Amino acid sequence: MFKVDHSQGDSFEIVKPGEYEVTVVNYELKKAESGNNRVVVDYEIRSDYDQPSQGQKILFDNFTVTDNAMWRFQQASKAAQFPDGKQFSSFKEWAENFLNKHLRVVVGEREYNGKKYPEVKGFKVSEITAPSTGVTINDDDIPF
Repeated sequence: MFKVDHSQGDSFEIVKPGEYEVTVVNYELKKAESGNNRVVVDYEIRSDYDQPSQGQKILFDNFTVTDNAMWRFQQASKAAQFPDGKQFSSFKEWAENFLNKHLRVVVGEREYNGKKYPEVKGFKVSEITAPSTGVTINDDDIPF
C-alpha cells in the first residue's frame, strides 16, 4: 500500500553550481543538429561521499566530435585517468571506457525554455577513492 506524505515531497534538491564527485552511468551515440557525431553522457552524483544532491543525475552532457570541442574529450579523459597517449579506435570505444569511471565535475547552469539546468563545465580527477564493492575474489572462487 502507498500513503501520501507531503513532508517527504520537499527533499528533492536541484543540482546547484559547484563541484561534484560523480560516476559515468550512461552514454548514447547521436548526431548533433549540425550533423556532427556526438557522445551524450549521463552522470550520477555519488552517494558514498558526503556532498549535496547525492544520487541525483546530471543528464545530457554533449561531447560533440569537432576539432574545436576536442578539449572536452581530452579534459574528461585526463579526469578519468586514461593513460597519456592511449589511443581509441572510435568515439564509441572511448565512451565504453569512460562508462563507470569516477571523476569530479565542475557544474554550472544553462537556461533552456526559461528553466535552469545543471551543465558540466569542466572535469577534474576524483578526490576520493572509488567505492568498494566489498567483494573479494581469490583463486578458489574461480572455476578454472
